[in-house]
Amino acid sequence: MDYFFAAASDIPEHLRLSLYGRTHLLWLGAMAIFIVLLSIFYTRLKPYQRKQFKKTYALFILFFELLRQIIYLVLGRYELGLLPLHLCGLTEFLIFFHAFTKNKIIKESLYAMGIIGALMALLFADWLIYPLWHFQSIHSFVMHGLLLGYIIMLLWSQELRPNYKLLPQVFILFFLICFGLFYFNKQYGTNFFFLNYPSPGSPLVMFEEWVGNPGYIGLTVVLLLIVWFIMYLPWRIGRK
Repeated sequence: MDYFFAAASDIPEHLRLSLYGRTHLLWLGAMAIFIVLLSIFYTRLKPYQRKQFKKTYALFILFFELLRQIIYLVLGRYELGLLPLHLCGLTEFLIFFHAFTKNKIIKESLYAMGIIGALMALLFADWLIYPLWHFQSIHSFVMHGLLLGYIIMLLWSQELRPNYKLLPQVFILFFLICFGLFYFNKQYGTNFFFLNYPSPGSPLVMFEEWVGNPGYIGLTVVLLLIVWFIMYLPWRIGRK
């Protein structure tokens, strides 16, 4: 607990977690159990209870993110890179708007982009430089579990039934977001959406080795289209 709020540079090497080490796997297992139990609980709620639960859930996610922002401000270590403008940060806001509105594009974006971002973040966590009992480590695992859990519970309850016909609108939305963040990154030296360089330990590093920078971005887009095809194929077949 001595390093609960310590800066990454102050953490001894032997305390850092390893990708797919025991602690990482235990966290993944815990999040999987949480998501299953959450989904079962949600499906048993009545319609009016589901609406209230989604709103409370979404507000808690925003509060949990706000807590992180405040803590780093108080510690005097705040920087622009901490803004919730990565894919999972934007998913936090998508969940909020989904809970309080009925926008079809936002709902589709949760499946098309949100589930990919949260799952990839958990599988290739870039916060493993922190020990188990560190605020950032706990916050990151729990937050991404919450994001993934929200989307899975909607799928489990069949409230969310993906529609591939909405993918063009989703693609345009995220293209515009990426376009804006690209220039924001250039202006302020941030790396939101990993548009400047890959996230350490992620497959993007391998893509960069293969096709260089910014070639890895193009390769990622191609793979995204393939992943979308796989993700939407069962729903396409099920609609026939």
